[in-house]
Amino acid sequence: MIPLLAATTVLLLTLLAEWLHVRRIRAVGRLAFGPTGAAHGWTRVVPLLRALSLAAFAWGLATLLIIKLAEKEGGDRKQANKDATRLVFVADLSPSMYLTDAGPEGKLTRQARMREVVEGILQRVSGNLRFGVIGFWTDSMPVVMEARDPELVRNVFNGLPLSYSMPTGQTDLGQALNAAVKLVNDFPDGSTRLIIFTDGDCVNLVPILPRPKSVKEVFVLGVGNPHKGTFIDGHQSRQEGDTLRAVASAMQGTYTDVNEKHLTTSALGDLVVTLAPPRKGFTLAELAVLAMALSAAIYALIPVALEFFGSDWKVGQPEREAANRERAKEVGVGAR
Repeated sequence: MIPLLAATTVLLLTLLAEWLHVRRIRAVGRLAFGPTGAAHGWTRVVPLLRALSLAAFAWGLATLLIIKLAEKEGGDRKQANKDATRLVFVADLSPSMYLTDAGPEGKLTRQARMREVVEGILQRVSGNLRFGVIGFWTDSMPVVMEARDPELVRNVFNGLPLSYSMPTGQTDLGQALNAAVKLVNDFPDGSTRLIIFTDGDCVNLVPILPRPKSVKEVFVLGVGNPHKGTFIDGHQSRQEGDTLRAVASAMQGTYTDVNEKHLTTSALGDLVVTLAPPRKGFTLAELAVLAMALSAAIYALIPVALEFFGSDWKVGQPEREAANRERAKEVGVGAR
């Protein structure tokens, strides 16, 4: 109602102003348009065209303002009712993650397979998300926390040499996960999903801390061949399914072998937001922008059209001025 009321008000006020303008033009018709005292016939629609253009612009502007205010109010209400969801990736950076036995054909490094699975997750999740990455080997360190842009996560998993920032040694999975849990302990209750990537190759597990209230769900994702080991650092390294099941059980989460298959969409649950199908035709906001653009263009072109096509009488036309000067010379000669 407000856009229509604004457009109607502008229309009536503009029509009143145009009516007064037409009355004044009639009083000086011969001065403005020459001996005929009137412009071309098509110019009679100009007052109405001006009024309609301004009314359409007012309707479009008022519509956009109301839409933006409604979106802001809705966004604030949504934010007040629900905090952002934290999606935190906990990534194994140990040397065993660079062994080549991962992927459907076993030709990828475990680190490359982890990157593929992370990309598959990022392509499917959406909504009000904050991303985090915690890397671990002999120690744990937060790399990215509370990030809005998933490209920061991709950058971390795309070969960023984080392992050089940690002392060398054996992977202490239990201590690393305990440190990761402490990093997300202060987040709002139920706001965090932990996604842990590792091959499970580690020293003996220390007791793992209980899952804090801030963590709603834990995914333990295993990479690397779970059946055949690869020699490294004096032992055969493979995906330790039993170890990863124990970790998932301690953290009240789920263990999934993603060495050959991605994490299923159903497992991601409400992190996957189904987008509405594309709408046919124009939205109300698009119609408002179109109305403003067209009305502004028409209003701007009206003076140009009036100048060149409104009347045959051209004040200050060079030929007429030259004729007047010649006539003035003749009159002067005759007087002498």
